[in-house]
Amino acid sequence: MQIAKIKDNKVEAIGEHRALFPNTSFPASGPPADWMTQNSVLPVTVFRPYNGLTEKSTSVDPYIEDGAVYLHKIEALDDSQKAAAQTAKDNATAEKAREERNRRLTETDWMANSDVTMTDAWKTYRQALRDITKHSNWPNLKVPDIGGAGDNDWPVKPS
Repeated sequence: MQIAKIKDNKVEAIGEHRALFPNTSFPASGPPADWMTQNSVLPVTVFRPYNGLTEKSTSVDPYIEDGAVYLHKIEALDDSQKAAAQTAKDNATAEKAREERNRRLTETDWMANSDVTMTDAWKTYRQALRDITKHSNWPNLKVPDIGGAGDNDWPVKPS
């Protein structure tokens, strides 16, 4: 467990509890709360949750807040950073959707061979896959849940 030694309300040292207190035996769960209070140590929080579309995590010098020591501050993104984060998210989503589209096309490529007569239903299905990037929900295409319930923006394979 990462802990910080505190002196005069300032962080003096940070490390694993066994390394900072090598001559102390601790339970498997780590230092108990009363021991931490008696020895002027606080837990170190390495990660703080944040929304990557509106915030960023910045490494900072250790600071004390709400009974813990933090190594990161969460800061708001400015408008241009928010736009860049949204663009990056959309690009990643579009890449995954293109991979899925390509996978579905590859499954049916054998039908496009010259010795196979492709039905109109299969031609329509394959064209719909190629046109999926023009869908109004692109790149955030809806897919049904694992039980098959919910909306589906993907073309349905003919039977």
